[in-house]
Amino acid sequence: MIRFEKLISGKYFPIFLLFIIVVTWGFLIPDYGFYLDDWISVAGYDQGGFLALQAYALQDSRVGLQPWVHGLGFKLVGTNVLGWQIYSLFWRWLAGVMNWLLLRKIWKKQSVIAIFSSILLMIFPFFKHQAFSIAYVQVWMQSALILLSFYLMTAALQAANGWRKTALTISACLVSGIQLFMTEYFLTIELIRVVIIWVVLRQAQQSQTVSGKARLKTVLKNWLPYFLIWAAYLLWRFAVLPQLMHDRNELELLTEHETLSGLALYLVQLFIQYLSESIWGVWYRSIDPANLDFALPSFQAALLAGILISLLLFIGMHWLWRKDRFPDDASHSDLERKEILLVGIGAMLLGYLPGMMIDKSPSTSFVYHDRFLLPSFWGIALTLTAAIWLLMRGPALKLMILSALCGISVFFQIKNSVYYRTAWENQQKFQWQLKWRVPDLKENTAILGDAIIASFMGSWADGSMVFEMYGKKTGFTPTPYWYFVVGEGDFKQELEQQLPLSIKTKIFDFSAQPGDYLVITKSEWDRCLWVLDEADLYNPYIQPVTKNLIQYQNKSRILYESDHQLPASVFGKDYPHDWCYFYENAAREVDLENYSSALSLYQNAVSQEFVMKNPVEMTPFIRAAAMSGDWALAEELTETASIEPHITWEYFAKLWEALLRETEESEERMNAHERVQEWISPNE
Repeated sequence: MIRFEKLISGKYFPIFLLFIIVVTWGFLIPDYGFYLDDWISVAGYDQGGFLALQAYALQDSRVGLQPWVHGLGFKLVGTNVLGWQIYSLFWRWLAGVMNWLLLRKIWKKQSVIAIFSSILLMIFPFFKHQAFSIAYVQVWMQSALILLSFYLMTAALQAANGWRKTALTISACLVSGIQLFMTEYFLTIELIRVVIIWVVLRQAQQSQTVSGKARLKTVLKNWLPYFLIWAAYLLWRFAVLPQLMHDRNELELLTEHETLSGLALYLVQLFIQYLSESIWGVWYRSIDPANLDFALPSFQAALLAGILISLLLFIGMHWLWRKDRFPDDASHSDLERKEILLVGIGAMLLGYLPGMMIDKSPSTSFVYHDRFLLPSFWGIALTLTAAIWLLMRGPALKLMILSALCGISVFFQIKNSVYYRTAWENQQKFQWQLKWRVPDLKENTAILGDAIIASFMGSWADGSMVFEMYGKKTGFTPTPYWYFVVGEGDFKQELEQQLPLSIKTKIFDFSAQPGDYLVITKSEWDRCLWVLDEADLYNPYIQPVTKNLIQYQNKSRILYESDHQLPASVFGKDYPHDWCYFYENAAREVDLENYSSALSLYQNAVSQEFVMKNPVEMTPFIRAAAMSGDWALAEELTETASIEPHITWEYFAKLWEALLRETEESEERMNAHERVQEWISPNE
């Protein structure tokens, strides 16, 4: 049986880190999906293969190893949603493990700092988008690899055997090069390597009398191979690459200020913003007292998990401390802690530079600006932990503060995860309701919608997702399907003048001829997804700008008899059959004039006690009953739908006018029409 101290502070500590990962994300990642830029990679790779990943890297100014990083992920887990979440978290966990191994390798007597800094690095709460499993996987991979390179370098410096030293040095250089040529996120962090070399050599030479000049010479000699790799990347990234393509991450800061004093003042401003956000602002925002809601089950679960982790760490670590399980050499402990603090501050400040150089401020108030603090997470974790352990008095207070920070991090990450679960649920409602209603589409069909599909999505993500839904793996360009948000009047000129509706975004190139459109309004909490038609010109639940799109509707673009299936690894094999399932299928069956099938769907929905979300969603059932000659049922369904006659009377009046035009005259029809006026009257 694993002894407790070995689990929380010994050789089995990586298992304890894995436990924290599971508590923090494990219960919610099965409910995560793909978001924003994830969809570019998913649709691109699934529909066009590795060439799409290469094209995306080129378009995104990421010519290097990034497409191979994503390609490796797709080879390992395919397009499986849960697989990508686990794969991404694996690298985040590995970064924590590598930090623990590195600190134990350099500062053997600083176990507490190694433990808490590893936990904080792994779950640091500033970054909100862990759910973007593909878009940020290379960052977590780089975080682990740069620490692995530092570890291998340290082992090489400490090795006595010549061949072992050489092999470890080559390995460290290779890992450093791989990390650098992924992206420039950790470019400046590489410079902290020289400080680590100095610390390791100081320890090795502490029994010797070595002059400062001689030590500096030795440090630079050992740093030289790593510096050459770093310089080679600088040459590639900032001299060669800009000649080959447009660089969307140009060093704008250096060209935006006319005077050196103006630049210096602005740098001080940015530095204060980075420092305040990363050291203390992050903790206030993680608690977010303005939005405390103890009544929410998700909030209660997050709070409980945070408290449990805090108590587990504090009680466990304090017990081990009192049992003298952390040997502490008093003659060296403060010096070592100061060295860790020095490395931490240096890494933190260097981590600020990539974001500062492109004039970006890290902020949780901007949805995606928190990514600019990612390179400094390691330095922040070291700085906070070492500063608290060095400056605070009494082990109990130190452990209490550090445990509380870990608990707050867990609390934040769980609470934050709920937003992504909800966003994926909204995506899935859209995906499956559209699939039930529209089994397949003719190529080069544009879906015109009135809003983005869900939170953490956007124009290119919506289009990529629809492309993945209906794509037949025939390539990513030209792109055969796309979703356009036109609810705000966008693309007005193309529509009114009957011009091709085209878009070139990221790696995708789509074009639809005039009239090759399907007009929809996406699902909301109080309604299903609707494929609009002429009846919706009087629909009181959609906006005028959406009604204006109905003139462009062309249902002939729908392929009703297709056996095309959504990729199960991405979208799942099915979705819960709620009211919208029966509504969407019935609306499709009415389009096909399968009226008996539509009525069977209604009876099935009623038998399962489903009720309409919105009055107009009774329309396919009313139409099916009328077209089948069951006017009594059509009357009954209209009565059921007339819960808001003051706003729906015109809609149902026009619907019945259409039914009278399309059906043969009969006494049952006349009587039903007369009685139904009572339910749709605006005076009721």
